[in-house]
Amino acid sequence: MRILWLAIAITIFGTGKEGTAAELVLSGAYQGKDIYVQNPYDPATKLFCTQEVYVNDRQIYNQPRVSAYRIDLSYLSINDLVVIRITHSEGCKPRVVNPQVLKTTSSFKFLTAETDNNSINWMTQGERGGGVYIIEQETEEKDWHIIDNVPAKEALQTNSYTVNAPHTKGVNNYRVKYQPDKGEAIYSMEMAFSQSELITFYPSVATTTLTLSDSARYVITDYFGKEVKQGEGIEITIDELKPGEYYLNIQNRKEKFVKK
Repeated sequence: MRILWLAIAITIFGTGKEGTAAELVLSGAYQGKDIYVQNPYDPATKLFCTQEVYVNDRQIYNQPRVSAYRIDLSYLSINDLVVIRITHSEGCKPRVVNPQVLKTTSSFKFLTAETDNNSINWMTQGERGGGVYIIEQETEEKDWHIIDNVPAKEALQTNSYTVNAPHTKGVNNYRVKYQPDKGEAIYSMEMAFSQSELITFYPSVATTTLTLSDSARYVITDYFGKEVKQGEGIEITIDELKPGEYYLNIQNRKEKFVKK
């Protein structure tokens, strides 16, 4: 029967003692079962192969003097990311008996990243146990500054995110950075949105109609922030609104007007 090995890598590094050691790395998502390891005896060193065992960087074994051992993962929650590192003598390699009990985790990737008139939107897959999304906007000096951040949903399947887009006049460039709890940051593709001239409206005290200087999507809210009307166009009919103060939301800004 074919055994599925999940993200196993071997590295050679110095041990500080005579000779060298290697490292076996196993990673995946916890599915409710422990890992079992065969640990051969090395006649050359007169020791068992395994030197140290780490689970998510926490040491659980140091020179285990047994021919087989169990790596207890029962304290984890289902779908938690598991990274197991087993250091061993270079010429003697332990064998993970059941690596298939860890669910394969797809490598993280941005599926989409785009911006429209009102928002920045992106979809991802393969989030690695938490982290945060940091939304950045390019400045006129070609630097990037943070405009928002969103906690990751900590799910391996497809996830969708949306934040408001603080467009200014001209070309607006954005990118999203995924910073996992552990590991290097990953960036989305850059997104661009061209904002036209500032849209104005009149009159500020109106009875039947508001007129915009250009066609745009708009939302009208009352004094308490409750949405009462939305749409897109140049002429906005407000006959149905009760007299009072309102806010016209266009181009991600609020403008107050009075309905008589």
